[in-house]
Amino acid sequence: RLQDDPSAGVERALELVDVLLEAAQAESATQGCASAADCLDEALRDHGPIAAEVTTDLSQEVPLPATTLRVLLRNLVANAVAAGARHIHVATVASAGSWRLTVDDDGVGLPEAGGYAGGSRLGLSLCHRLADRFGGTLELAPRAVGGTRASVVVGRIRP
Repeated sequence: RLQDDPSAGVERALELVDVLLEAAQAESATQGCASAADCLDEALRDHGPIAAEVTTDLSQEVPLPATTLRVLLRNLVANAVAAGARHIHVATVASAGSWRLTVDDDGVGLPEAGGYAGGSRLGLSLCHRLADRFGGTLELAPRAVGGTRASVVVGRIRP
């Protein structure tokens, strides 16, 4: 339902998400690392059949709780599909001090700075908040060959 201020419902939903994220973060200290490949498989099952081809380079575990990683992947893949992507590539890369998850797609790209033109933006807001809760960032950038690169970067979290 639309209220006098339609953003009020979204703000309340985001506050609820914050409470849930705080609970998840407190719980995460005991959860260690998660398999990016397993979390992507679960995220794709959550999403259901998609027309896009998904390729991966996910040979390592990542320093995030499995539930957090699954939610990030589910939302970022959903954004790529919503942008009309036919090909989506998901990869993880670890360096000395951080870990990076990238979701590259060949969809319509980013018509607006820092976000997609359509949708409620609730999924991206959730991804930003999840990354922030674990000391990381979410960045969206246009790809030189078209489409979008979503990157989640977090420092090492010690299990």
